[in-house]
Amino acid sequence: MPHVRSLALFALLFGSTPAPGAEPKTFALIYNHGYSGDNLPTDKDQFEALAKSAKAAHFNVILCQYEPWRAEICKKHGLLIFVDLLVPAHHVYKNPEAAKKLCQSLKGNETVYGYHIWSDNITDATVPGRTRDAKSVHEWDDTHPVYVGTTYMNRVNRVEGYDLFGYYDFHWKRGGHWDHLNKAMATAQAKKLGFLRYDDAVSGLVGKGNPNRVGYTFATSVPFGLKGIFYHFSADIVDKKTFALTTLGEDLKKVNARFAAVGDELMKIGAPTAVYSTALTRTAKNDPVPAAVPAGLKEVPKEHWFRVARGEVLVGQFADADKRDVLVFANHNPYESQQVELKFAAEPKAIEFFDRAARKWAPLKGALSVEDHGVELVRVTR
Repeated sequence: MPHVRSLALFALLFGSTPAPGAEPKTFALIYNHGYSGDNLPTDKDQFEALAKSAKAAHFNVILCQYEPWRAEICKKHGLLIFVDLLVPAHHVYKNPEAAKKLCQSLKGNETVYGYHIWSDNITDATVPGRTRDAKSVHEWDDTHPVYVGTTYMNRVNRVEGYDLFGYYDFHWKRGGHWDHLNKAMATAQAKKLGFLRYDDAVSGLVGKGNPNRVGYTFATSVPFGLKGIFYHFSADIVDKKTFALTTLGEDLKKVNARFAAVGDELMKIGAPTAVYSTALTRTAKNDPVPAAVPAGLKEVPKEHWFRVARGEVLVGQFADADKRDVLVFANHNPYESQQVELKFAAEPKAIEFFDRAARKWAPLKGALSVEDHGVELVRVTR
């Protein structure tokens, strides 16, 4: 019985269900120039120049040390602040009194996206500390989400008390893409949370195929429940003197635009119930291969209510608040758009797609076009 009581107490203190009001409300496109230090301009004019460029590149959140004057500039330009609680001035466990004071002062602040409390590997030894920190921040401010990130999905599922988790793997260089995404989906389903990915801003040739590869990483993560992105280190997105977008910044602007158009809809559908894949005849590098479903992915069951009759895509199956099915499609090929044809076991009452240009739902007539490194949404009323 003491053991049972201990487990109940742990669940009460560290339960994984987000506190009321703490769920992230925005599909986050996060400008990141590093964490655990004040790495952004401390001059107001320079910071505003950076903020303008970030907004022009479709970023909607900036990760940084919180300062009231920065919040004013971000609010002016329609940006949110991802408050870094690893900076010395407000470090969550090295300077907890300052962190507490800051968080309490930010309760209900509409310019705050959430709190960044970890973005590094998590080991057996550090799980309790990350749980402690998440709990502390929730006690100080229960109106904003708390984020914990790791490498390769290592042990983040064992940390409790956060509202949002994430990971990085640099899969173009190191592999593990589907394995880590399956683990992220399992954690998202178990904890009923969304997740972020922070990955390499340079996965291909800058100014050429880089947007395709970077976009592929995030597009193929969305069917698994992705709710936001940031780049592992964004030093070269803007010029260090003028803060104008560089060639790399223009690359990421193209990537961000694909997700900015559908972000609000993605925040309405939670975690997927399943993710399926068609067979592929070309790899992510556009090389021909014998037709097969990629290792680590599942094909649509033969007796399922829908099937993909044409196109090489990944599809996440979600449900909206009205219990309609929402299918999220991502292209397996970063370099070529796909025409996708769907077939249904029984004729649906309605089939709609989300028109990204008009930003509204419209009847789907004929094939669905899925862009080379983007996502498309189809809503089915059965």
